[in-house]
Amino acid sequence: MNTKLSLFQKITWMKIWIITSWNDNLSLFKFLNRYDHEYLVYYDNLYWPYWDKDFPFIQNRVVDIIKFLKKSWAEKIILPPSLELYFLQNPKLLWTHQSLILPLFQTYLHTYCFQYSLIGKIWIFWDFSDLQVIQDLLKQEEKNYSLTDNQKNIKKFQSPFAYRSKEVTMRKYYLTSLSYSDFMVNKVIKFDMKYFKDAMVDTVIPLNYWYFNYQNTLSKFFNFKKIRFHKLEKLETSFIKLNLKFQSGTYSITIYHTWPIDFFTRQKKLLRLLARGKSIEIKYKKIE
Repeated sequence: MNTKLSLFQKITWMKIWIITSWNDNLSLFKFLNRYDHEYLVYYDNLYWPYWDKDFPFIQNRVVDIIKFLKKSWAEKIILPPSLELYFLQNPKLLWTHQSLILPLFQTYLHTYCFQYSLIGKIWIFWDFSDLQVIQDLLKQEEKNYSLTDNQKNIKKFQSPFAYRSKEVTMRKYYLTSLSYSDFMVNKVIKFDMKYFKDAMVDTVIPLNYWYFNYQNTLSKFFNFKKIRFHKLEKLETSFIKLNLKFQSGTYSITIYHTWPIDFFTRQKKLLRLLARGKSIEIKYKKIE
């Protein structure tokens, strides 16, 4: 506990942009709202959802948004997991903008998912566009990862890692009318999990941050001694480690949307979480 508190005390202020086409990266505000940064969310709901489109389309779209964010003096940018890895591994696509990408998922991946893998069998899941590129991205990440002494001594350990993947598509549509806690949504999640439980994987890696809203469902479904899903607190610890040196600041949030924003009028609980007892500024900003 003392170590965690000392890490928290080192938090300094940053201007952080968050790119999302839905409420995926907004799930991160379950811990981001604890830290006094200036958050600017580019909520690209005009192209919702990114994940059922080809990855090259999403890549080009995000490059255009990042160019806009650079003009707004962004200091760091949080992207969905597969996009983050893609731009970190392909710096020429962003030129001088690559240093803006906050390697949140990359840090989580190396520090927890790879390091605590029991036998090197990993399950990755989400939607069409992510699964187009993610296995190649993960194999590239492995080149910068060294097995722990414990992993080297396990005879059955798979090196390089063995990946299993599954496309799961329906829940994003359920959530347009159902809540995260709805019985139907959680039932479908358990159904998807069953495939990988039977496949004897040892690590579960979701490619979308909103799965951390279901971390209790996932944790209860798996035996952590055999199949590990590292919860939101591990993402938070990764975020803490990545803070740079900036002056002190105060908490604020601005949301830029590209289409009618009725989603937020329905999600009053999310608005309270984002605002943290203060007001939120919501603006219309469309990037062609």
